Amino acid sequence: MSILDIYQSTKSPSHLCVQVKNIKVWHYDFEEGEDKGLREFAFVTMDIDADFTSLFTFNTKAIFVSVIVEYETTTHKRNQIMLWSTTITNNSTSRIKSHKTLNKYSLYDITQSFNGVNGTYIIEWNIIPKVGMIKYGRADSDDSKFVCAFPMINNNTFT
Repeated sequence: MSILDIYQSTKSPSHLCVQVKNIKVWHYDFEEGEDKGLREFAFVTMDIDADFTSLFTFNTKAIFVSVIVEYETTTHKRNQIMLWSTTITNNSTSRIKSHKTLNKYSLYDITQSFNGVNGTYIIEWNIIPKVGMIKYGRADSDDSKFVCAFPMINNNTFT
């Protein structure tokens, strides 16, 4: 048994699916802070379908669910960005069926461009117990992941 086994959730949701419907990449001119300058900014439209009912027990206080995108660039081997999240606090709201959902959080790369890299969209969750340790889970089957490339840039700029 490793230390990761302690935090890893032993149960998995009965159904997990994220499908990206549309990605638009725009130039954005950051005018403040360390990220000054023109860089690419992505807007993702996705469908999320997941059932966390099987993870609720007498000891479950909440389940934090997130959709992340993972990708690799020439300068950074592993990039993970959270796009969307929600907190489920009871069993009656443990089924997520969301269509044409936009990313909640900003999506831009640490470099100035996505350069058409492939992103893998994955659902992750944390089970927050009333008593005990937080458990972590992740959709690991290929059926639960969605892979697609970031499109090339549109000619529009936001400021």
